[in-house]
Amino acid sequence: MKLSSISRLFVSAFGCFFLFASGIFANTDLNSVLLRWKWKDNQVLELNEYHDILFRVGAKTVQREDKNRVVMKTKQCSSTKCLVDAWFDTYVRFGKTSGPFWKDKDFQSTFSLFRNGRYEVPNEFIMPNLRSFPSFPEEAVQVTDIWKIPAEESFDFVKERIRVTVEPEYTYVGRKNWSYEGFKGTAEKITYTYPIYYSKTDLSNALPNVPVKIFGFANGAVFFNSEKGVPEYKDVKLSYTFIFPNGNVQEANFHIQGIYTLRNQIGVAERDTIRDEVLNDLITGYAEDPNERWKENSNRIPNQNISNDPDKVRKDQKSEEPISVRTTEEGVTFSLNSILFDFNNSELKSEAEDAVRRIADILKKYPDREIRVAGHTDNVGKFEYNQKLSEDRAKTVLDELVKKHKMNEKSISYKGYADTVPVAPNDSEENRKKNRRVEITLVLD
Repeated sequence: MKLSSISRLFVSAFGCFFLFASGIFANTDLNSVLLRWKWKDNQVLELNEYHDILFRVGAKTVQREDKNRVVMKTKQCSSTKCLVDAWFDTYVRFGKTSGPFWKDKDFQSTFSLFRNGRYEVPNEFIMPNLRSFPSFPEEAVQVTDIWKIPAEESFDFVKERIRVTVEPEYTYVGRKNWSYEGFKGTAEKITYTYPIYYSKTDLSNALPNVPVKIFGFANGAVFFNSEKGVPEYKDVKLSYTFIFPNGNVQEANFHIQGIYTLRNQIGVAERDTIRDEVLNDLITGYAEDPNERWKENSNRIPNQNISNDPDKVRKDQKSEEPISVRTTEEGVTFSLNSILFDFNNSELKSEAEDAVRRIADILKKYPDREIRVAGHTDNVGKFEYNQKLSEDRAKTVLDELVKKHKMNEKSISYKGYADTVPVAPNDSEENRKKNRRVEITLVLD
């Protein structure tokens, strides 16, 4: 099997590897704690995971860093469980912790999470693929206590899903400090280990790209906020070996670190408020000094008939502004129209730099939010060409945000969509112009 095919296989099987911390301690006395989730209605728990990955196939190796973003919203909670809607987004960047993230796949799921950490996931959903982990005993535990409760890993290959029961061994270590890239906290710490083993019993129906044996090992730590009843941080190491029907052996090693953030769900009114704040910031940033703006534009376009009234110049320029803002399902989206690029070119024009700067200034006010950059084209030309052009343009805007405006590249991703997400029919030049755009989305959920 060629390495490129193997790489695609691993993306399918592991591009969405999520390890959910599913418990919490509630103080019962000075020496013992009871482990339980404390989720409530209308809360959101967001998990941002960063994976250092090493694949081995024979003598060849592939290194990659992935990011997984998991957003879990409680739909309805009772004393025993919460019904959860969840969204799983995966991101990839090749090389060792360098370069921007490319938006890969997304998944949706609805499942039940019990207060003791047990999961119930309908069969139609792939995610979460690690289930009932960690689960907790009915009685309170003390420091150094050890327990074992079965969990499940679900491996989703192209044509077959393999579900494997595992039995983690947990140890309660006590209340400890944790830190990761500027984030830190103090929470209850649980360490764990577990082996994994799977062997297909009937080889007569074995598929070429689905392993007949899987074995490996996991060890890590999960930290919980005992007051809020949700996890804060995790640090996990995983090692897997896959044996295929033709005897090929593949290895995958993961080092996963994840940060959890708890917040209340954002309603329509709050989205609109943020959008209005963004619009106001755009106008304010635009009109910092109208006299200077008038002079600047007078020098830039000497042949145009420009009013001597700075306020009128501001209004005129606003009507031609290449930025529009709207609320979407994901959050608040800035749309940069095609005048920022020359025809069939992915390099930003010089006059586009001010537009990107103003957007960057606004985005920096929301440092805990994810940013997505998407490139779009019209339907003129071959799809393959437009796909690459849209992706290159999205990456150009991302690079401008990261390199020039010092935004955190771990919170920004990019993807090209060619002509697959039009905002207008491609039936006229005016409409095609609307579809040639780059969008920057401030993700609110």
